[in-house]
Amino acid sequence: MEVPGKKLQAGPSTADTTYCQPCEQDDEILPAEAFCTVCKEFFCSKCASLHRKQKISRSHNLLDKSNMPTSISGHEDNHGYTEPCKTHPEESIKYFCSAHQALICGHCAVQNHRSCHADVISDISKAFKDEQEYGDVIKTIARLFEDIDLCASDVKKNVDVVAKLGENEVYKLRRYREEVNKYFEEREQALLKLIEKTKNMDEELLESLKPKYTNLKSKLEEINVKLAAQENNMIQLFIETKKAKKLLEGLQNDFADIKKDNVIHHYEFRKDPTTERLIASDTGLGTLENIVTEPHKIASASESDHSIKGLTVLGDGTRETMEISKPTVGQATVDLTKLRFTQAMGIPMKSPTDNMPCCLTSMLKLTGSRLLIADCTNNKVKVVDMQTNSLVSQISVRGQPWDICHLPGDRVAVTMSNTGVQFLATGGQLAIGDHFKVNGDCRGIAYHKERLIVSFLSGKVAVLNMNGHVIRQIERDGNGKELCKCPVYLTLVCEDSTDFIYKSDDCSNTITKLDMNLNIIKTFQDPALEGPRSITALGDQLLISGYRSNNIMILDLSTGQMTQLIGMKEGIIFPMFAYCSPQQGKLLVTEVFNNSLKLFNTIE
Repeated sequence: MEVPGKKLQAGPSTADTTYCQPCEQDDEILPAEAFCTVCKEFFCSKCASLHRKQKISRSHNLLDKSNMPTSISGHEDNHGYTEPCKTHPEESIKYFCSAHQALICGHCAVQNHRSCHADVISDISKAFKDEQEYGDVIKTIARLFEDIDLCASDVKKNVDVVAKLGENEVYKLRRYREEVNKYFEEREQALLKLIEKTKNMDEELLESLKPKYTNLKSKLEEINVKLAAQENNMIQLFIETKKAKKLLEGLQNDFADIKKDNVIHHYEFRKDPTTERLIASDTGLGTLENIVTEPHKIASASESDHSIKGLTVLGDGTRETMEISKPTVGQATVDLTKLRFTQAMGIPMKSPTDNMPCCLTSMLKLTGSRLLIADCTNNKVKVVDMQTNSLVSQISVRGQPWDICHLPGDRVAVTMSNTGVQFLATGGQLAIGDHFKVNGDCRGIAYHKERLIVSFLSGKVAVLNMNGHVIRQIERDGNGKELCKCPVYLTLVCEDSTDFIYKSDDCSNTITKLDMNLNIIKTFQDPALEGPRSITALGDQLLISGYRSNNIMILDLSTGQMTQLIGMKEGIIFPMFAYCSPQQGKLLVTEVFNNSLKLFNTIE
């Protein structure tokens, strides 16, 4: 047994044993009580205390006897510490801080982990290979290998999909181009045939007139010869002159018929506005739209047919829109109550293909002199030229058209009674567009900022989006009173930069003003108006047809007063719709089951 404080004999292996190394240099051998991780020296308790007090070493980390290594060689080199510390590259990683889950060197332990418990990696790593953490890492690596292989397989598949998708879309584009080419070729041939047909008709007409006026001229020459022959015989000259006078009356009538027949078709080729916009557009034929797909998945071309649609789609995928001009109160216009009306010859509206008497329920002014008219009983929309007062074209629709309103881009929307709303293109020839169904018997219609305001025979008024989804609707006012019993027509009017809806109620004989949230603002009524149907706005006046009162009324929005424009005295019977064009000096009225448009010329 050794006595504490006494010197121990230094053996040949003292450099590798746990003795105090500073004391050993003074030939004093004392057992080590601490180990400095920075200086890598063992200290006895006295040297350890001094080491902690010195300025140069007071920040060093000293491991106590229970945590210090058993020998210098075992601590430093036998475990093969070769991983350099990222913070202190000159030092090797030798410790693991469990509190921060960090690999650290001796300098890190002193500077940032003095209050932490640092384990010596060589001590805690002996059985690490058999522990769960190592097994979990190995399993994660194996799973990641599998995932990478699956991803590589998906990438390979998607390479094929990308190629097929490109081929498919190019095929659809070229097929659509062929359809467009075919359409324009057919349109060209149709126009050429029409020109040729019109030209032949005019030529045949003119050729038929030649023998007529030649024969007329011969008869005149014959009369002239007879008169010249009797110049010296007054009695016979008198007789021949009287005979000639009667003959001349007939010849003059024949000549008038020739002049009347000498009318040819003056026509010109007019470019289609829709085609003009197409040529000027950057999105002709269609656009390529990006389709959002799930991560790591690209839909194959067979999964969805995203055909190129489009001549009305812009580059960003949105539809072209423009604000529809609305009648504005206060705009300069003619005071209709000061006009006089004279009835003119009506415009025939029944075509050879109509199976029923015409019931013309709506009129809408298009560009130029065209007027669009709904024929409810024959399921047609017809076009009248107001310059020639003639029916020029028509198109059949699936259902009974009732009311019509303008849409952006040379289009209109038509309510189709029980079948919904039908869109038509009106830029050139009438063409059928999209269609959506509604819940109920729809009647009046107006357009406002990408919304449709629609009235229903049940009394409901609804605001729909352009796909037919209801945004808001109302059937009763705030007091629970029925909003309207039979709202068959409505129109939109701008008053002091604010838009309002005016609707007619056939049952209650009223005109109701609503705001755009369908709140009732005001109601108008007059004993002279019964069964109000159509409402057409002209400046600060509303032109209203009185179905049961057999008249056309004017509502002055500035005063709220109603005045009769024309009535039974002028031959108005059960009017459905009234349209007035002061610029063209015309008032047109449709009547129930009347095959003609009633036409009145206006005089100021």
